[in-house]
Amino acid sequence: MKNIIYVVLAGLAIWLGGVGKFSARAADENKSLPATLPNLVRVAIGPGTWGGVNRNDASAAISVWAKAIMQQRGSSLNVQIRMFDTPDALGDALKHGEVDGVSMLTDQFLALDPKLLSDTVYLVTKDHAATENYILLAHRDTGIAAVAGLAGRKLLVLDNARTALALPWLETLLARDSLGPVKDFLGAVTRNENPSKTVLQVFFHQADACLVTSNVFELACELNPQLHQELRVLAISPAVVPGLFCFRSGYTPGIRDQMESAMMTLNQTPSGLQVLTVFQSDGMVKQPLASLDSTRQLVAEYDRLKKCSGVGKPSDPPSPASHP
Repeated sequence: MKNIIYVVLAGLAIWLGGVGKFSARAADENKSLPATLPNLVRVAIGPGTWGGVNRNDASAAISVWAKAIMQQRGSSLNVQIRMFDTPDALGDALKHGEVDGVSMLTDQFLALDPKLLSDTVYLVTKDHAATENYILLAHRDTGIAAVAGLAGRKLLVLDNARTALALPWLETLLARDSLGPVKDFLGAVTRNENPSKTVLQVFFHQADACLVTSNVFELACELNPQLHQELRVLAISPAVVPGLFCFRSGYTPGIRDQMESAMMTLNQTPSGLQVLTVFQSDGMVKQPLASLDSTRQLVAEYDRLKKCSGVGKPSDPPSPASHP
């Protein structure tokens, strides 16, 4: 269940927590949710953002968290949640104006027609940063001192929405050194949903290397300082934005302004501070599309690799976006 909360559930619950009372219900992606109420906000949840949890459980989790933190507000806004299993279905809903706001993985956002979306995005922050750096680690005892030393080795990859771009980054890293695609270069790639176990399995020689976020590694080192001494950093990625929230282009300014104001002042209310603490976040920030430039470059490079060398074929380990 933890995979839900970081990008979508955290971001959406934080957003809803600042808005007011609402009604949330899951809907089949093939059925539109017409705006029959003057204060109805239709929110789409993109594929891959709720981990391995099914859509009903994800929607229920969002409802429970949001209801718990919004009792203190008196807004008349009503929110309907719509879950999507495919990026194409989400794109169609935006094209036909069937949803008003979207929480999704950034690579899905970048693949959409820019005309469908507003020119700003909203990002969940942690330690006042809205980005992630991926870090490739190996135990010093293995003798692996560089990325090339991972040939034929077993790699553990942290599997959640925040690591949606981790394997694409690794693919580009290998390509730059002419080491070939992940599926051919590594001996095995295994996914693990538990952050601490992903790092500790390398520490205890149960895996040769792991791919996690720098935040996960830093937290693990705080709990066990020996990790800093025993694990070697092989590579670290540029800062990327794994997920975001945005409005569709032309969405009603009045309601949008109300929601935006609530999001930006969430840390000024008791209920807002509570949800920020629960989700280990500082809040949400409004950013221009330029804030996605480094992420856009990574995604573009990965897309070129897929076209030229067959990276990302079905035989590869599934990405978080392909979970049911």
